[in-house]
Amino acid sequence: MPERKAKKQKVKKISLRVRREIRKLSLMDNAFMNLVLEDNIPCTEEILRIILSKEDLSVKSVRTQKMFQGFSRSLYLDVYAEDSNGVIYNIEIQQADDGADARRTRFHTGMIDVHALKAGQDFRELPEVYVIFITRNDVLGLNQAIYTIHKYIDGSLKRFDDGAHVIYINGSAENDGTEIWKLIHDLRSTEANDMYLPKLSERVRFLKEDEEGVMKMSGYFDERQAKAVEKAQKKSSEKTALSLIELGKLTLEEIAKCTGLTLRRVQALAKTL
Repeated sequence: MPERKAKKQKVKKISLRVRREIRKLSLMDNAFMNLVLEDNIPCTEEILRIILSKEDLSVKSVRTQKMFQGFSRSLYLDVYAEDSNGVIYNIEIQQADDGADARRTRFHTGMIDVHALKAGQDFRELPEVYVIFITRNDVLGLNQAIYTIHKYIDGSLKRFDDGAHVIYINGSAENDGTEIWKLIHDLRSTEANDMYLPKLSERVRFLKEDEEGVMKMSGYFDERQAKAVEKAQKKSSEKTALSLIELGKLTLEEIAKCTGLTLRRVQALAKTL
């Protein structure tokens, strides 16, 4: 039998524009951070050990974009990790100042707690939880590189320890030579060669310079572009729906069918008029 010729695998061509966009990314872009830490225990350990000053911290598992379903609102966590002692860590990249509101940290902690405790478990079995917000600006305004939030009993210096911890990392902090500043520097850096932390820089180099990593990154850009198109189409449909509602010639059900929006969304738009 004649030997079959092996089919050549099609290699996706990545444009120069996309390659340039990839090189511009830093870990302050939460989607890029997700790709760097996706199932990546060594990099996650490296970050948490510096933030918490625990050299022996051992991460057992890490997931990115973990979804928690709530009663009225769901929550996607950028990074969700657990260490060998059962302590849970949530790392969030916050570009906008209003995304780092103090009550948002409360919501994150609450959602994690609800899903961490099983039916019949004692409240004392709730795990330690760290919610860590890495912000582009100094949202707390005290010119510190790292803010560790504690609860204290009024009238004393005694801490009220409920096992929930909140930490803010100021992404705009200036060089003070500390390990936390080196982490902040690496989070802002776009070049692997400029980074201090070995595991993080190795992963960034793979995603930006290795062809396999660049291919993975190009998939991220394709997905982001598809989401942008979807968002634009939805916005256009909502604009059309508002115009039809104002005309008052169609029912909300008919408008939903015409625009492809859900009836619930059309009803919500109608309430805004």
